[in-house]
Amino acid sequence: MDIDKDIKFGPHTLRIRKQKGGFAGIIVGQSSSPEIAATAEQVRDLLIKRCGEQAPDFVGLAGARARFLKLFPNGFLDAKFIGDGKFEGERAYKLLASEQLRNVLPLSSVANAADEGLIALRAMQKTNLLDPFTKAKLGEVLRGQRASEFIRLVADFAEGEIDDSCASLNRHFQNEGVNTWVCLTYFPFLWKPESHMFLKPEFTRTFAERIGHRFQFDYETRPNPKTYASLLHLTDTVRAALSDMQPKDNIDIHSFMWATVEYLDSDVGL
Repeated sequence: MDIDKDIKFGPHTLRIRKQKGGFAGIIVGQSSSPEIAATAEQVRDLLIKRCGEQAPDFVGLAGARARFLKLFPNGFLDAKFIGDGKFEGERAYKLLASEQLRNVLPLSSVANAADEGLIALRAMQKTNLLDPFTKAKLGEVLRGQRASEFIRLVADFAEGEIDDSCASLNRHFQNEGVNTWVCLTYFPFLWKPESHMFLKPEFTRTFAERIGHRFQFDYETRPNPKTYASLLHLTDTVRAALSDMQPKDNIDIHSFMWATVEYLDSDVGL
C-alpha cells in the first residue's frame, strides 16, 4: 500500500501517513480526529468505515437487522420469509429454482450437456429475480446459437474463474446486451448459493450505503473482479453479523438484503 499518495475512495480522499509507533489517517477536508492504528491497511479500513457512516440513509447492520426482524420476527425460519402459501416469501422459490437447475443441469456436466441453453432458460423462468428486459435479452441468447458458449462462460465463473469470465463476457457478449452483472451472476448463484452471490446493482448499492459498506464505492457497471470481490466481502460481512440467526446460504443473505431495502410493512401484512 502506497502511503505517500492520497487514496481516492468514492467522493472522498483518504490521507494516511506513518507516525511514531504506527500510522494515522484522515478524510481530507474533514475536521474530525484522525484514525490511528498499527498498520496503514487498518487505518484505511477505519477511514472507509467512517466514509460509509456518513451516508444520509445510514442505519448500520444493527438497523438493517432490526428492520428484518420487524418484517420477519422468526428470522430465516419465519413462514412469511420462507413462503407459506399465503405469502410468496423470499426463500422457497429461489431454493426450488436452485435445486431444479442443479438437478437438470449440474455444474459438473455443463461441458458435455446437450440443449443446455434451453434447460437453463426453463430454470430462469422459475424465478422473478430478473427484470423483463433482462429476461428477454438473456432468453434470446439461451435460445440462440451461442447458448453453449454463454452457459460455459457462466459455469467457469461459478467454478472460480472470475477474471477470465468477466473479460470474456465483456469482450464477446456486449452486442447481445448480456454483459451485465445480473446475467453473469444469476446461474452461478443458483448453482452454488453457498459461495456465489446474485448481483442486482441498484438495490445492492442502496443496501451497502445503508450499512456503510465500501461496495457502494467499489461498484463498476462492467463486470470485473474487483467489484465482485467487494460484493463477496459485503456478503461475508452480513453473514458474520447474522451468524446467531444461522443463515443457511447466500439465498438467505440475498433475501435479507432485499427485504430490508425493498419491503414495505404491508408486504407482510403489518
